[in-house]
Amino acid sequence: MGNTNISKIDQIISLVSLFSANIAQYKSSHYDEANTRADFVDKFFSLLDWDITNNQGFSESYREVVREDKVKIDGQQKAPDYSFRIGGVRKFFVEAKKPSVNIRNAIEPAYQVRRYAYTAKLPLSILTDFEEFAVYDTRIKPGKDDKSSTARIFYCTFDQYEQYFDFIYNTFSKNAINRGSFDKYITENKNKKGTSEVDTELLSLVEEWRLELARNIAKNNPGLSVYNLNTVVQKIIDRIIFLRIAEDRGIENENLLLSVSKIANIYEKLVLIFSKANNKYNAGLFASVDWIDGVRIDDKVLSNIIVNLYYPECPYEFSVLPVEILGSIYERFLGKTIRFRPVKGAAGGVAAHTAVIEEKPEVKKAGGVFYTPHYIVDYIAKNTVGEKIKNKTPDEIAGIKICDPACGSGSFLVGAYQHLLNYHLDYYTQAKNIKSSLKNTKIYEAGFHSYKLTIEEKQRILTSSIFGVDIDSQAVEVTKLSLYLKLLENEGKEAQGQLFRHSDLALLPSLEENIKCGNSLIGTDFYAQSNLELTDEDRIKVNCFDWEKEFPVIFKTGGFDVIVGNPPYVLLEDKNRNDAITKYARENYIVACSKIDLYHLFMEKSFYLLCNTGTASMIVPSNFISNNGLAVLRKFLISKTCIYEILNINGRVFAGASVNNAIFVIAREDPPNSFLFKNADVLENRELIIPNQYVVNNKDVLNNEYHLFSNTKFQNLFKKLYSCSYKLSEIAFVNFGKQLRDRKIYEKDVITVNHNESVPDGYAKCFTGKDVQKYILKWNNLACLTSTKAKQGGCWDEDKQNGKNKLITKQIGMFPEFAIDVAGYQCLNTVFMVNVFNANISPYFVLGILNSKLIKWIWIENFYDKRKTFPKIKGTYIKELPIVIIELAKKIDKIKYDNLVSLVGKMLELKQKEAVEQNQQLKTMISRQIEGVDKVIDTAVYGLYGLTEDEIKVVEGE
Repeated sequence: MGNTNISKIDQIISLVSLFSANIAQYKSSHYDEANTRADFVDKFFSLLDWDITNNQGFSESYREVVREDKVKIDGQQKAPDYSFRIGGVRKFFVEAKKPSVNIRNAIEPAYQVRRYAYTAKLPLSILTDFEEFAVYDTRIKPGKDDKSSTARIFYCTFDQYEQYFDFIYNTFSKNAINRGSFDKYITENKNKKGTSEVDTELLSLVEEWRLELARNIAKNNPGLSVYNLNTVVQKIIDRIIFLRIAEDRGIENENLLLSVSKIANIYEKLVLIFSKANNKYNAGLFASVDWIDGVRIDDKVLSNIIVNLYYPECPYEFSVLPVEILGSIYERFLGKTIRFRPVKGAAGGVAAHTAVIEEKPEVKKAGGVFYTPHYIVDYIAKNTVGEKIKNKTPDEIAGIKICDPACGSGSFLVGAYQHLLNYHLDYYTQAKNIKSSLKNTKIYEAGFHSYKLTIEEKQRILTSSIFGVDIDSQAVEVTKLSLYLKLLENEGKEAQGQLFRHSDLALLPSLEENIKCGNSLIGTDFYAQSNLELTDEDRIKVNCFDWEKEFPVIFKTGGFDVIVGNPPYVLLEDKNRNDAITKYARENYIVACSKIDLYHLFMEKSFYLLCNTGTASMIVPSNFISNNGLAVLRKFLISKTCIYEILNINGRVFAGASVNNAIFVIAREDPPNSFLFKNADVLENRELIIPNQYVVNNKDVLNNEYHLFSNTKFQNLFKKLYSCSYKLSEIAFVNFGKQLRDRKIYEKDVITVNHNESVPDGYAKCFTGKDVQKYILKWNNLACLTSTKAKQGGCWDEDKQNGKNKLITKQIGMFPEFAIDVAGYQCLNTVFMVNVFNANISPYFVLGILNSKLIKWIWIENFYDKRKTFPKIKGTYIKELPIVIIELAKKIDKIKYDNLVSLVGKMLELKQKEAVEQNQQLKTMISRQIEGVDKVIDTAVYGLYGLTEDEIKVVEGE
């Protein structure tokens, strides 16, 4: 038992003694949940350092514990008792029961808390009546037939609190969460059988609905176009989801939809419900459209959808479903579309069709749809919206305009809106502002000393500040739905009087002027191209959009204050290529260079959409930082924009995607002399940790086109090193190896041969990246075609392929390590080859320098692409490495030269011995000698470049 908890243990013992002494009273039917919470549960969690009653006076957005009043509708509770939060982010729920409830065996309470937490995507939650304490793994999907013990990972009774207090405190206390112990416990209990994500499960359910509805509507309405089929299916799903969430939040009557699922002509009854909802909410979501209202849908299909949205069939509790999770579902939902597939054999020999769900072609080409995680949205919102509104009054930020030009499901707009809501609520509930805010109907008191923004104020913020555009009409509708749900988040039945007290106030404002459909990158001047022929499908695909015309008031005043987003990453090549679009891009965008990716264009467009003091930030592929072909884009950023920061992210942001990412923050101001370059790590896919950052000089980037992150901290040392050196490309050829055809298809281009057998005619032994170690190559029995019939990369050269004593390094790694090929094997394109063509310089001399600690330091500071997964070594950078100039006619230079050549020769000899030595003890001794020679080589290289002791310390990291 930890000493720090001794006083808390004494308090727990006292609480347990009180409960034990009066247990009969507490377990009687007269002792209710409210008393249990006040007398025991509140005190218990106070001992875990939680500020249960907000004594610290945190703002509404950041109070540690949110306690819900009991909301029961039709006998069912609609919110968990406690939500425990850090920095406004929910960590776990606690559901409290009265002691007369048998928590160990009762199925209902366990199912209840698991539904809450599973839907809210919380990994763990607690069920307690103080007499009993149960912890559930709420990543496991709850089922109505589950036992009370299902997914329960810890259980104890009140008389065991002293025994288990250290575990409880070190897992669920506020300090434990801040120290990471809570996350560690989650990880230790990971991958249990049945673990699943709510968004994946709910997406699967929504996609089932879409397919059922699409097939049934297509069958019953044969004249409906595929475009209109997509529209009506989307509209019905959106409406049902909205109303079902409104029901669980108490804004709509309970069982509103369920009541019509058991009678005939369900869709007709739903249309009536939608009509009433239109009067109540307005906003277009439920607006009557004759052809949509008139479609025929079988009762069985709609009944199946509706029934499975209700307790106990449904494992989801929609009152706690975060809008962000719904957004992640819809983002992937939008990646697919309904298409017709012909069905032969219809009456009269006429072909009929059925509906199928297919991935959209552009999504398939892009490798899928990837929803932006909340921590990325939050980082971008804080560094744009957060900075714009900091230390300002609501009146001062009333005119702020925020836009996502590729809004998708609306995640960035929802994040920006949330920031604005939090800021306004915090401002209005400050002690000095609260009376005026109440008087002017900015807030209302939802509970004792608990306040919420009024619906009018939330509407005002939404309609005046949040804007978006997307090329996909379905995405536009989903964005509106996401924003509407965010508007109504945290509202419930207890607030109905507040929500509907004005007869002239529609609950949902129209967003027709805020969220628009169009192509953010292509204006209507696209149609002015000569010889342009467009089908209806082409027009939908291009969907030209004029910003100034669509948002005239905003552009009359200069543009948007903030641009945020995650633009599409689509290379306009091969199947994605459209000559008219490519031509337009080249004529209208500075950054449209050799290979055009849509995200390049969005980076430029975001700048031009800003007002003179505006800020833009997006998450994009990180290759704009260092890709050889994107020098024009880097030059645009440096010379045209004011870069605040570039954040390079190590680790995968998007699960299942191979792309590495970075976040840029730029402004439409005069470019400064420098900007901040940050490196960030992704922690458990939940947050960004920034271990290091440094200032980058703009002038240095412009002088060196290859990258944005050259570390200017060491510029004087770099200049010294390059002033006494050749670039490697001045004394050697640098090429990558032979690029053969796809080995999965053309197996005979590269074959495996027995080590002892001769290589077949037409083939030659070859090296790949996995053969390369520092100083030595280990051939892995591969041979490649020598015939010119094999497809070869443009950098391949027969003479350099076959040359002996070429230096080889692999293409993947934090930094290059070189080996020497004394045999003259060929090489595949997973390696770079360095052929020294200066006859006066030994390859051994160059090899020793390239493998030195000095070159490694230069590479990491200047050329390392900052990726932790699959970092790439680029030939362009290898060519830039400084090889010291030696004048062999000078005796001192000749001695240094001969010394390094001799040391490298010794190193190669030792490496060969180490590779073949069987005796492990001798092998260890050789390895130690290699380490010693390696240090001597480093010292020799420092001497060649004339480094001082202080400069050596810099290189050594001291």
